[in-house]
Amino acid sequence: MEKLDILVKIENSSYYIMPSMMPPSTFDAVCEKIGILTNKCKRTSWLCFKFEFLPPSFFNHLSAWFIRKYNPSKLDSGIALYRGICMFDIEASGGKKIMVTMSSDTIALQVVSFSEQHEGLRSTCSDIFSGVTQLITNIKERYKVKISFKLHFKCSDGYYFKDTFEYEKLTIEKECFCIQHKQMHRSEQIYSPWMNNEGKTIPHRAKISTKQEDHNPKNEPNKEEAQDQASVKTNLPVSVNLRQQLNIKKSKNENPTIFSCIKIDNTLVFTYYRNNRLIICNSDGTDIHHIPLSYQPWFMTVVNINTVAVSCIHDRTILIINISTRSVTSTINTSGNCYGISYNDNNLYVVIDLSIIHVIDLTGKVIRTIPLPSDRIWDITVDRDRLVCTDFTSIYCCSLDGELLWKFKIDKFQDLVYVTTDNERNVYVTYYNTNTVEVISDDGKHHRELLTKSDGLDRPWGIYFDKKENILLVCNYYNGKVFLFDVKRKST
Repeated sequence: MEKLDILVKIENSSYYIMPSMMPPSTFDAVCEKIGILTNKCKRTSWLCFKFEFLPPSFFNHLSAWFIRKYNPSKLDSGIALYRGICMFDIEASGGKKIMVTMSSDTIALQVVSFSEQHEGLRSTCSDIFSGVTQLITNIKERYKVKISFKLHFKCSDGYYFKDTFEYEKLTIEKECFCIQHKQMHRSEQIYSPWMNNEGKTIPHRAKISTKQEDHNPKNEPNKEEAQDQASVKTNLPVSVNLRQQLNIKKSKNENPTIFSCIKIDNTLVFTYYRNNRLIICNSDGTDIHHIPLSYQPWFMTVVNINTVAVSCIHDRTILIINISTRSVTSTINTSGNCYGISYNDNNLYVVIDLSIIHVIDLTGKVIRTIPLPSDRIWDITVDRDRLVCTDFTSIYCCSLDGELLWKFKIDKFQDLVYVTTDNERNVYVTYYNTNTVEVISDDGKHHRELLTKSDGLDRPWGIYFDKKENILLVCNYYNGKVFLFDVKRKST
């Protein structure tokens, strides 16, 4: 468990910390407890690793690394380790500290000092930057996750999660305008504490190649894959036609981040996780309205014509929501972080802590558990007597007892996110970085690229197959664009 960063031992103690189980807190509350927002505290600029896609479990690995390297800062009520925000002592006196926090797409670091002596602060920042960059590389290689980030910075008392400055632009322009403070900042003053030893040679974007890409840099399919793709035309006679493209923004300035989507008859529902709400509209894009929630919604499943179940990962909560009355009818607490969720035969199937499924009735009672074929399972869908689940590199089809029936993987795809199935058990998955939707046969032996960027996909995320009308619903992550495709089976 220590090797997987599930448990971390606190140095010079007999205590272990489970990063995924750290209690919640707010940024302001932690700052107040430690005294960061006082005149006695000096703060560097924010170093921000801004990801195109940031898996929620990433912060657990990052905090585990910091726990092993530094001592967690002490508070009156314990230590400063919280879900999504941690503080560590850089030196024994506790005068210098490093804050590590995250938002939905950003990991941010800031060094603070209560000391009158500031020598070595830049060197400290540079060393931390190098260590964290290498850690991210190691995590990606270890778990075979194809993700990338850009370096951003923000002024010391600015918001690290919005209106940040891209490093590449800072190295070009001598000054940058800060929207938050409504004034110009010197660019070098913002990035120099962290880039002391790096100069301008540090890459502004880090991306790790897969083994296949190393040997095949043009991303051309190898012979075996080409033969497989050629046979797909016969074995997967599926075609799609665009029925409608929608934009579910309520205003021009709104950019909803859509994580999950479903279609119930003439109603479309989306999780707008950054703003803690559901977006609901008609299937033609009219009558857009929101249901505000107390938790951050991620995954979603249909319970009945009026009801959906939504999992809120870090809040360890499932919300049962009546979309007709626009109200939360019940709340289910889970024993761990709850990810992918699917409803089947009066029960909810929920991925807990990426490694096991809990079968839960609508009162919250755990009926049984199902082992999973990977400890990084993200999304699931239950289809009659079997379930299909994904981590970021593979698709698994299992019986409802957890027995693996087949596994599908192509090395060049390491960014798959959501999964759904049609009436014939064909599997549809979204690939975030390649802007594609892939369809895989019900036996896992054949596959086909079904939708691409030319079809309007731009960071596709949520996907849902309406088995009643044979309509495939796909939504982009950032721009509020939604697509409905008619799916037909070609005659063979």
